[in-house]
Amino acid sequence: MSSASLTALVVAAAAALGAAQPAAAAPLPRIVIEPERGIDDDGVPARVQAPGFSGPAEIELRGQFSRTLSKKSYALELRDADGDNRDAPLLGMPADDDWVLYAAYNDRTLMRNALAYETSRSIGRYAARTRFVELRIRGRSRGVYVLMEKLKLQKARVRGGDDAFMLELTSPRQAPEKGEGFRTPVKDLPIVWEDPDREDMPAARADEIRASVERTERAIYGGGPGGWRRHLHGPTAVDHILLTELFKNQDGMFASTFLTAPRPSAALRLGPIWDFDISMGARGRVPGGRASSGWMLASRPWAEALYRDPVFARALELRWRELRREGLRGRILRIVDRNERILRGAPVRLDLRRWPAGRPHRPQGSYGSHVRFLEGWLERRIAWIDGNIRNLGS
Repeated sequence: MSSASLTALVVAAAAALGAAQPAAAAPLPRIVIEPERGIDDDGVPARVQAPGFSGPAEIELRGQFSRTLSKKSYALELRDADGDNRDAPLLGMPADDDWVLYAAYNDRTLMRNALAYETSRSIGRYAARTRFVELRIRGRSRGVYVLMEKLKLQKARVRGGDDAFMLELTSPRQAPEKGEGFRTPVKDLPIVWEDPDREDMPAARADEIRASVERTERAIYGGGPGGWRRHLHGPTAVDHILLTELFKNQDGMFASTFLTAPRPSAALRLGPIWDFDISMGARGRVPGGRASSGWMLASRPWAEALYRDPVFARALELRWRELRREGLRGRILRIVDRNERILRGAPVRLDLRRWPAGRPHRPQGSYGSHVRFLEGWLERRIAWIDGNIRNLGS
């Protein structure tokens, strides 16, 4: 073989190998923030440059546990030149002034929240829209963040009229930090006012809302088979609990659980889903929480009673069968694959340089190994629910 032929073969082989390699991810959209001082719990004036917005804003730390981590999450509120709220369509999402920059520090896939929220939207239930971005503060890269919509009563987010409200069921430990609230009559659950704030509503309306929650809990625990349906909106409750079980969210029906209604006299709705960082096999505080088997909510408030109700159990089974027929498994795995293609390569290397693995709450292992674990866990979880949906709660 001539040297020219050998060279041609080597070049062709190299080209073929190159074609077989996955394409490098494009650089992520960048959000640049220049705060006037160190970012704390109070709104700090800042300048923001982002796709869809350039101007003043206020930024502050957000989260309870997450603020103890080295990679912080932030709340961002956009302003106009006069200091008033300014709506802007960041990265093509519906315009608003309130946004969240989520760190995903303890989730090496960086996608658990984004995956859960997109799955929720795909089955017809609103959840926060998300975009992966690179965040830079004072000229220094903070790595990969998830830009998310903040949950609020707004036409493009949590819909509701003038009488709508949103509450949060939170943990006893977090409740004092979240502001004013009340306790439920049967399980003594802490409920906090989310939107509107308690101070922004008359006492009579607050009393009506509290009475609505109390009626719902009493009906769940003492209303007999199906008695909860007058007070708890069945379709949204079924979907919310199915999503919580599908992804085995360890905070489900314990914290970060939102309740909404268009008016105090309407049936209470569970959702939107929120805060799925400790889910899908991620390390957490719940014994057995990482396993792909077992019901997460079988002993949790409200769900424990609903699981014993044959009306609810049958509705949950029928909805699961419907979603499986509509291709739920393939849809979820395609979302994982697309997110991995967005994040692999330069974005992940950027994040790992800034936040190395092995730090507290920062799992070790390659990015690919974490994504493969996530995919395998999801497939096993779906298969387990397939085989156990008729034995709900057992």
